[in-house]
Amino acid sequence: MPSLSEISYNRDECISAVREYYNFLVRMYLDEAEVVEPPPGGWPSITTATMAPLGKTDEVVSLLRHLPYIREKKDDMYNVQTAAWCYFTNWEADASLISHDRAYVESVKISTESASLYEILPPHVVSITKSPRDWTTLLIDTELGIGLWYECPGEVRDWPLREKVLDDPYDYEEDEEQAEWRGECGAWSIPDFFEVLKDQFRELKFVPKSPRAVVDVYISEGVAFPDMIEMLQGIYREHGWPDMDKYRKKDCLKAVQKALKERYPRLADSEWVEEE
Repeated sequence: MPSLSEISYNRDECISAVREYYNFLVRMYLDEAEVVEPPPGGWPSITTATMAPLGKTDEVVSLLRHLPYIREKKDDMYNVQTAAWCYFTNWEADASLISHDRAYVESVKISTESASLYEILPPHVVSITKSPRDWTTLLIDTELGIGLWYECPGEVRDWPLREKVLDDPYDYEEDEEQAEWRGECGAWSIPDFFEVLKDQFRELKFVPKSPRAVVDVYISEGVAFPDMIEMLQGIYREHGWPDMDKYRKKDCLKAVQKALKERYPRLADSEWVEEE
């Protein structure tokens, strides 16, 4: 396991990791048109001035200015989930919102950082997820160079395919409140952090049930629809997943919707129409 002394933050590396993560999702289920790239020089709406009310460091602002994002729609039900039970934050849209009315600052902080963390996260830590509820919260620490999954499921925290950060937060954080929330996180170097997320899809622990919704084995399985996850996993495997050379994305997503409409009609995506 790597120690923090062996990990460093690199902005370009982080941007590349996010971009490659989106490319991975596009190959599995995401519509390529949902990913928007920053213009040359970065997003004009994201500046130190517009982001000042959030109290983040210049490095955080610079990172957010150059990240690609997922298109944000007015209604959450039409937004795209980029991991199980969460949406990735479109900071370009939020910066525009804040610049027009600073009354939105607190609601933006709560929706991105969660009600549990928004008052205590340090300026160099930023959320890459957004939710009206306390769903999955994923964070980037631009000082330590690590990705953090708050309240990470134990199965993921001990994920055998990637080496998590060795250091105990109670050893390197003098502030007990800071150590406490970090202790609730799974932590990896930023490249490994995004590989852990990809692994959840590769192993079908995260399972897309449409081009914009993702369920998982950690919350969904055995709760309301105990057989649905297994059904969806079978469909993906039948269509070649996780072998990218054999995987048939279009046919798979069509089969997923067909199966859901037949067996779990309430969970089918009634708004999604497969393009011919």
